[in-house]
Amino acid sequence: MNTELPLPKTYYKFFLAGSLLAATLHGSEAAAQDLSSIGTRLAANHQATQLAISAKDTAPSQTISLADRIVMASRLYADIQSYFGHWKAIPGYDFDQEYSRYINEVIASDDRRAFDLSSMKFLATLQNGHSSFSDKWLNDTFGQRIGFYAYPIDGDWVVTQSTIADLHRGEVITAIDGEPFDSFYEKNRKYISASSERWRRHSFFEESYLFPATFTITLKGGRQLTVTRHDPYQWIGAQYKSIETSQTDGIAILRIPVFIPQDFEDSAVEYLRKLGPVKALILDVRGNHGGSTPGALVEALMERPYRWMAESTAVTLALFRATDRIGAHTELSWSSDPQPPSPHPLYSGPLFILIDGGCLSACETMIAPFKDNHRAVILGEPTGGSTGQPYYHSFGNGMKFQLSTKREYLPDGSPFEGVGIAPDTEVHASAADLRNGNDPVMAMALKLSSQAVDNK
Repeated sequence: MNTELPLPKTYYKFFLAGSLLAATLHGSEAAAQDLSSIGTRLAANHQATQLAISAKDTAPSQTISLADRIVMASRLYADIQSYFGHWKAIPGYDFDQEYSRYINEVIASDDRRAFDLSSMKFLATLQNGHSSFSDKWLNDTFGQRIGFYAYPIDGDWVVTQSTIADLHRGEVITAIDGEPFDSFYEKNRKYISASSERWRRHSFFEESYLFPATFTITLKGGRQLTVTRHDPYQWIGAQYKSIETSQTDGIAILRIPVFIPQDFEDSAVEYLRKLGPVKALILDVRGNHGGSTPGALVEALMERPYRWMAESTAVTLALFRATDRIGAHTELSWSSDPQPPSPHPLYSGPLFILIDGGCLSACETMIAPFKDNHRAVILGEPTGGSTGQPYYHSFGNGMKFQLSTKREYLPDGSPFEGVGIAPDTEVHASAADLRNGNDPVMAMALKLSSQAVDNK
């Protein structure tokens, strides 16, 4: 049973305007007439055509009416122009043309999965890791966990995590169901929102709904393994329950895998509060996809002045756009004022921060000040390079989207989006390291920590 959300006639007219414009400019006259007819029927028969939102106690439908598809697609059209903050990253991008392609796909099928994938593909054309579409139904129905993660290392797809007994870290995947794995990736990359190709490849295995329910992988050397996805969908990071702490030869190691929920930052700050005298501190945030910016953690470690990221956001002035006085995507930019050092830092000794391509969003916002003012030595690999205070919209039926509203730059004004934060010392684990259980990044951090203590 569906419940209906009452909406005024003007609501539909507003959302349909984008679809009509795209169809008129880049589609056929017939398509535009069809859409216009739909709009007329929606306005004239408002009570009969209100957007149906699935009730919480009812399984969502696997089909979507044409009216609902057009309303949701048109909301995307309107909100992207109002909230998206990264036009500078896609010069020459023809928004109306991309929308026209999208709306033609939306009209062609009432299948919910097809609508989801078309919407994901459309938002992925914005080339931004914080601008994406998702559907709880898609995750619940097709998003069962793969059981392992892999991403490119030295040109090979290398298993980095695995809960499958016969599949081990460091093994190289060459094919899936007889198809070269690179070819399988190329067919599916269009659905992944990312600010760089590096991040798109890094996050591919997080999009489990793109994989068959059962598939066979071929590993380097010819061994084959059949995988059946069955465990419920889980956002990467949800498996972590707490921070990890240890000490080695008087060097403290604090591992923070994620910054959501707030408990992770709170626990880290409390750990620092109780930390006794140590020679050095290693903060390991590799693979941390972010959450809420850990301002209290930064304060706890910052014994010198620092700066946050510089920022910009898109500005739309109707009169100026109408008269072509300024560009269509003008930006308002600002930089961070220098922040005073923490009056009572919880730790002010030698600090080393471990990063990699899995560091994203709020995690990167945390790293930037330490890189900028040299408070810490940064080791590992460049971070993912994506953040941006998203605007969120939910359709109430499990579908939602987010749009990054601001573009960030490193505190000195240099590029960040799609680039990431570079380490002071670049170190990365090879497939052989993973197979053998070695961690060259941590080994380097321990070595440099000992040297820092010896040079005091």
